[in-house]
Amino acid sequence: MVDLKSVVKTMCKAYPSGRSAMAGALGMTETQFNNNLYEKNGCRFFEIAELEAMEDISGTNHLADYFAQRRGGFFVEIPNRDELDHVDLFIKGVKVAAKSGKVDQQINISIADDGVIDEGEKAEIMALHRKHLAARDEYVKSVVALHERVDASGVQSRGVGALKTCVE
Repeated sequence: MVDLKSVVKTMCKAYPSGRSAMAGALGMTETQFNNNLYEKNGCRFFEIAELEAMEDISGTNHLADYFAQRRGGFFVEIPNRDELDHVDLFIKGVKVAAKSGKVDQQINISIADDGVIDEGEKAEIMALHRKHLAARDEYVKSVVALHERVDASGVQSRGVGALKTCVE
C-alpha cells in the first residue's frame, strides 16, 4: 500500500503545473508546502481538510482510494446516468475483462517458477484484484443506472428498482 506522502505527490502530478500550483491553490508557498509534506522545520503533515482540498483541486480520487485500501476496501465511482450510454457500458465491460486478466496473469507469473506467492507478489496480486473488483462494481452500477426505471417526470427512482427494456 502507498503512504500519504505518495498520495500527495500523485495528486500534485495530476494537477496542471504540479506542486507549485497546488501549493498556491492552498494559499501556501512551495517551501511551506514542502515543509508540510516532508515534516521539516517544525511543520506538521497536512490536515485532512487540506488533503481533501488537494483531491478536489486535482480532480482525482487518490485520497479516497488510499483510505479505502487502508481498510481493505476499494474505491468505486458512483456512475452518473446522464453521462452513460451503451458504448460506455461496452468500454467498461472490456476494461473489467482486461483487469480480470491482469490478476490471472500476475497469479500465473507469481507461481510459475517456485509455486509460492511471496509477500511482494501477494501485494501486487491484491492491488490488481482491488482494481478489478472496483471496475466490476462500477460496471454493474452503470448498467443499473442506465437501465433503471425513470418516472414520467424524468426523475430516476432511488435504489436498484426494476430494469426497463431498452429497444433501439
